Formats: sequence, structure tokens, C-alpha cells
Amino acid sequence: MAFSGYAQESLRLWYDKPAERWTEALPLGNGRLATMVFGGTDTERFQLNEETIWAGAPVNDINPLARQGLPGIQQMLFQGRNQEAYEQAREKLLGTPPQIRSYQTLGDLFIQWNKGKQKPGSYSRSLSLDSAVHTTCYTEGPAHVTGRSFVSAPANMIVIRYDARGGPLHASISLKRARDVDITVTNNRIQMLGQIRDSADEKLKGPAGDHLRFAGLAEVRSGGGAQRASDGGIVVSGATWLEVRFTAYSDYHHESLGFDRTVDPAERCRTMLDNRAKQSFQTLLNQHLEEYRPRFSRLQINLGGSGGEHFPTNERLERLRQGSYDPDLYALYVQYGRYLLLSSSRFPGRLPANLQGKWNEHFDAPWQSDYHTNINLQMNYWPAGLANVGETMLPLAAFMNAMTKPGQRCAREMYGARGWAMHHATDIYGRTAINTDPIWGTSPLAGAWMALSLFDHYDFTRDTGYLRQYAYPLLKASAEFILSFLVRSPEGYLVTAPSMSPENGFYLRGDTGRRHVITYGPAMDNQIIRQVFQSIRSVQSIMREDPAFIRSLEAAEVQLAPTRINRYGGIQEWIEDYEEEEPGHRHISHLFGLFPGSTFNQDSAWIKAAKTTIERRLRSGGGHTGWSRAWILNFYARLRMGDTALYHAEQLLGKSTLPNLFDAHPPFQIDGNFGGAAGILEMLVQSHIPGTVDLLPALPQSWRTGSVRGLRARGGLVLDLEWEDGMLTKATAHATGQAIQTTLQYRGILKKINLGKGGQVTWVPGKPA
Repeated sequence: MAFSGYAQESLRLWYDKPAERWTEALPLGNGRLATMVFGGTDTERFQLNEETIWAGAPVNDINPLARQGLPGIQQMLFQGRNQEAYEQAREKLLGTPPQIRSYQTLGDLFIQWNKGKQKPGSYSRSLSLDSAVHTTCYTEGPAHVTGRSFVSAPANMIVIRYDARGGPLHASISLKRARDVDITVTNNRIQMLGQIRDSADEKLKGPAGDHLRFAGLAEVRSGGGAQRASDGGIVVSGATWLEVRFTAYSDYHHESLGFDRTVDPAERCRTMLDNRAKQSFQTLLNQHLEEYRPRFSRLQINLGGSGGEHFPTNERLERLRQGSYDPDLYALYVQYGRYLLLSSSRFPGRLPANLQGKWNEHFDAPWQSDYHTNINLQMNYWPAGLANVGETMLPLAAFMNAMTKPGQRCAREMYGARGWAMHHATDIYGRTAINTDPIWGTSPLAGAWMALSLFDHYDFTRDTGYLRQYAYPLLKASAEFILSFLVRSPEGYLVTAPSMSPENGFYLRGDTGRRHVITYGPAMDNQIIRQVFQSIRSVQSIMREDPAFIRSLEAAEVQLAPTRINRYGGIQEWIEDYEEEEPGHRHISHLFGLFPGSTFNQDSAWIKAAKTTIERRLRSGGGHTGWSRAWILNFYARLRMGDTALYHAEQLLGKSTLPNLFDAHPPFQIDGNFGGAAGILEMLVQSHIPGTVDLLPALPQSWRTGSVRGLRARGGLVLDLEWEDGMLTKATAHATGQAIQTTLQYRGILKKINLGKGGQVTWVPGKPA
């Protein structure tokens, strides 16, 4: 199926009126800087973010009582004294301080239009995903106004341009932030200079004081009129065009997870603007497109077309909720996920996407807009490999590499263990202890799950340099922690203790009046351990791993608790078949082995039990948050249940998607966008079983005709697929980085391929090889 012309028209979010709320505004970003554009005709608002604008400061949050208190807590759990174990965990394991401060808004850039009483007409605002440019168009009397904005990675700045035909532009430009800044205006520049002042009233979140220093700088240009500085900003009168360039910087130091007080943020901002002073808007735009478009254009997807792109996006979403047939809205949703990942996690950005990507309007954001590592940060990167935007993994890898030192301290000081560990939430300053409360944060293998996320990028690319630098050191350190943390349980198994099945509770036998969370040896931990050990074994020849170390993994693995079936025919979540407090809980952690793991493929009984587990969750009200619904979508894709997977994609868009297509937890949380994009792509290609690439494994009946180009599979393979009447008609496989030997599979038909580096093969199933 041809893509000429089709993709450009369909890759657009558009609206016929300005945004009234933040969740109607549209996001732009270059990985480091981000902005939400409202498209206003009276006042235009650009809500601003820079990835390092966090409250807080470096602190060793390991409880000094942890190591000596650990054996007693373990024994209480083994003796069924879970409440006492919890109370001891609050005293001796909970972090000091126990809470994290928030990622914060940088502020706002306002353009106040000074005009007459005429109402704008012919209004539209749009976000082009394939160019990462926001456009606002409207008429006002005889004037036709066009505004364009983008966030340039090459120039490291936000660029805004308004042009008027048939009438002049009159505007006042200002920067605003409600706290911790001084704002000054000099000539054609507005400077925001600040330092985050953390309050002593929030001592549970860390030390008080003056912490991160930062600056923002806006430069205003115009043509054909007058421009002057005022106390409130810069006033432009009678211009034919208006341009604003903005950048920001802080003294955060990525490698040390702390501050570099030798950095002058204001000077860095001036340098970035000065370096591009002689470049025109068109030059900046061309550079932006040359950097961004090749990344985005790697993947093209068409699920049959529907004409839905002719409706405003919010109306299109509402039509879907009312039952409209719009398969290409799912294609747009996938591309939006890719766009968001590229916009929140690529160079010049050096930090991974957080709970809100890089877009946050709050000083104290929901869940601090932090890094939740008991699924949410991992989910952010689920589509990176499949969706062919693997470079978005590099900020995550660099951040986790920096987390090695505090992670080693966590393993050593909390558990007396080797290797590295972290728990369920962290910030840019490297917090690793149990956060908030043990009922939320007792997840000692969250770090191991993060290591598996890094390893998955290697699995897609087979980049051995990346494997040696980032993925394998963290994976091995996770295994070393696991080996020295495991303890013998009364049942005779090696178990993690204390731990939990995030964030679900259970009742002990004979005691249904008290909810418990802290336990030992939950199913999720055993599945993560098996996945870590399996991943290490898969690259032992590349890494030339010590055979004795491999034997130690194998010896420990056979002593783990087995995967069991519970009384309802589902996967047993805990070490015993406890009654769960919330059968419809949003976390379904005991199905890690189905997705994102792959160990359930080894036993058909586990696959059957996984289906039963999901069905019971849904009957009890599960899937009520955006990211949880996205996880369920991925489960059903892995189960090759295409129509059911599509139903949950419909539910994700229908119940948990905001007008600007942001995911709602609620409130906004970006992991559902990324998890949903991954789930839709998993319906088209799966490669988690070593040596096999499954084509169209969960294609729903309603996606009768379509095509996709540029999907990645594990092993370094790139795939182009076409199908008609629900049947695969052509598959083309490309070997990108190295020689590949694998087997393509479609409905039981197998095609072995052996490609040299850069090689290509086309397969038409059902025809002679």
C-alpha cells in the first residue's frame, strides 16, 4: 500500500478553537526543553519546562537502621507476623527522608495581543507529528495571522514566529514564574534568573535551603514596526512579523546527580542565543527538520484509512467513543507516542522521560512527576525498540549508569548485599531507599527491572558497544544483588524478603480484617529474577562471562519458588494463595512473565492461567487507570487475541485519553501513551521468543487492509508488512546492523532467513520459497 501523500495528511492533531485548559494544549519538546502551546488569539501561553527543574538536593536517604533491622523483619515475615514486620520496616527501612520533592514548571511565556474588538475567524491550531511544528492560523479583520513554533534540538531553543498578512501585529511579550525568580528586561531580551528554595515545612521531602540555580532567556525580534522594553516585558507595535527565541539552563550536573556551582546558567543561555543570532527563522526551521524528520519517518503505519483526519482531533476522539469506525486513529495514537518519546527523551536531553514526559505545569506535581520504577518508567520505554526510536533509550541508559553509585550504596547499606539496587521511586538526585511508605515502596527488584529495560534495547539493536557500556554492567550488578539478597524461606525456597507485589494488598489466612502488603517471594520477583538470569546467559559468549558465575545463577534459579496456579485458576500472586484485598487492582504484577517478560511462553498452563487472571481483574473493575489499561492491551496482544486487544485499545482512547491525546491516570500521566503505542505495535509484530519473529500475531478482524514500514524486531531486524482481507500478502525483512539468522512466522507458516549485514529478503506467505 502506497504512503505517498497519505502519511502527511494523517499525521496531525488539529482543533478549531484555542485550548482553554492545559490538557487541551499541545506539546513540543527537544528532549531537554519542552512547552505546551495553547494557540490563544487574545493571549497566547507557552507553558515552559526544562528537564532539570526539580526541587530537592542530593541526600543519602538510606535508613541507618536498615542493615541491622533486616534479619528481624525477615523472620517476622517467615513467622506470619506481617503487621509487626511492616511496623519495623517503617522504623528501620523507610528512607530518611522518606519522600521526594517534585519536578517543577519553569514558568510561562505570554504573548498578549494588543488589538481591537474584532473577533478572530477561520481559526485552526495543529501539531504536525512528522515535522514537530505547531501552527496557529486565524483571520482578524483583513489580517491573516500564522503562528509557527518548534523546539530545536540543533539550536537548543524554543522558536516562535508570527506572520501577518493584511494587517499589523501589536503584542506584549513577558515571562512569568510564581516563585523563586527575578525577571529583568534589557533591550530585546527578558531574563528569568532563579534558585529553587525548598521549604523547611516539607522536611519529610529532604533538606531545606537554596538549591538548584537556573535561568531562562527570551529574545524578541520583529520587523516592519516598533519595539521597546517595558517593566513588564517587551512591547511590539505595527509589526509584520514577530519572533521569540527562548532557552533555559540550570547548574544540575548529570554525571554526579547533583549541582555544578561553577556553571553560570544565565551565561549558558546567552551563549546559546548568541550562537544562533545571525541565523534566520527559516534556517533554524530547516535545521530542526533535518535533525527530527529522519528519526520520525522511520516508521509508517496505515490501518486502512477512515477519513477521520478531516475532523478536529477532540471530535474524532468523541466519535470513536460513540462507536465510529476509525482504525487510523490508532495509527495516529502510535505515531503520537513515538513523537512524545522523541520529544521527551533524546539529545540534547540527558534525563529520561518522567511520569509526565517533560511537560508539567505544577510546582508540586501529581506523584511529584517523578521516576516511578515499579512499572511506570519502564513502560515509558516499551515502544522504543518496536517503534524504531531506539535513540530515546540513551538518556535512560545514561541516567541509570549515573544511578550505579547510589544503587551500590543502597545494596550495601540497606541489605549488606553486593551489586546495586533501588526501590519504587527516584528523582534526578539519585534517591534509592524505600520511598513514601513500605506499603508503596518495598520493591527491592525495581532496579533489576530497570536493568532489563536497558537490556531490551540491546536485544533490538544487537549493539555490543552499548551492551558493554550500559546494559550488561547494570544487569550483572542486579544479578549480584539478587544472589546476595536471596534468603531461605520456611518452605525451603530462596526468596526476596521483604518485598511486595506492587501495590496490591492481601489478607492472611483466617484474618480478613487487616490488609497486608509486605511479604516475601512474590511471583513478580521470581519472574524478574528468571528473566535477569536468562538475559545474562543469552550473552555470556559475547561478554565471556565467568562460568562459575553462570553456575551460581543456575544453582539459585532452581531454588526459586515455582510459578503456581491459584484457587481461581489464575497465576498465584504471592508465596501463598492469599485472598487479595482488591481483585480489580491496577497493578497486575504477577503477569510480568507474560509481558514485558517472556518466561510464560515456556508453559501453556501459565498462558491459560494468565488469561484467567486478566479476566478476573477485569470482572472486578480492573483497567481503570490509563497505564493499567495499556498493560492489559499488551497482555492480550501477547496472548494473540487481536479483537480483545483492540477492545482495550478502544477503552484506552475512550476512557483514559484527554482532548490533546495525553493519557489520564487520572490526572495526566504519560506512561499510558507509551504503553498503548507499544501494545498496538505488539499486535503487528512480536519477537520476544528467541529465534522467532511472529508477523501479525494479533491482527483484529476490523483491520482488514493495511501496511507498516519500519517496525523493528529483536535481533536487529527491520520489517515492512502488507496485508489485505486480513491476510499477510508481503513481508520484507532488512538486516540493519549485523548478519541475522531467524525464523519468520505467520499463522504456522515458517520462513527461515539468513541475511548478511545490510541484506534484505521479501517473503510472500503461501508461495514457494
